[in-house]
Amino acid sequence: MSGGGTMMARAAILVVEDETSLRTTMCAALTLMGFMTYQAESVDDALKILGAEHVDAIVLDIRLPDRTGMQTSGLHLLRFVRATPEHAHIPVLIFTGAALSPADEETIRINGGHVFYKPQPYRVLIDQLNELLNTSAH
Repeated sequence: MSGGGTMMARAAILVVEDETSLRTTMCAALTLMGFMTYQAESVDDALKILGAEHVDAIVLDIRLPDRTGMQTSGLHLLRFVRATPEHAHIPVLIFTGAALSPADEETIRINGGHVFYKPQPYRVLIDQLNELLNTSAH
């Protein structure tokens, strides 16, 4: 694909959210705003997408299902993304309805995540995403 000037208009956003209705609605809102979206309901699904597709930003829930019995969560995915050279630059927006512990907040801060609390209008989230994408492009 080419199109240097239109790249940001079709930025690919990975939405990692286990609640189907929230994930679907968020992806629909992002698509209406000109983004391309990938959906993942677990850390495993997100890792598969990151391994196969180009992603420009991640919207990440903290509390995710754990099918393996391992302690995986959105914070584990954030740490993985930051530790992986090909993904380390990707803006990550933490989308959570849960109160964060001081340790969780510190993990997010250290790993360059940006917290966005549910419920807020998707317009606010999309504005934040655009700001993060524009910042990471420079």
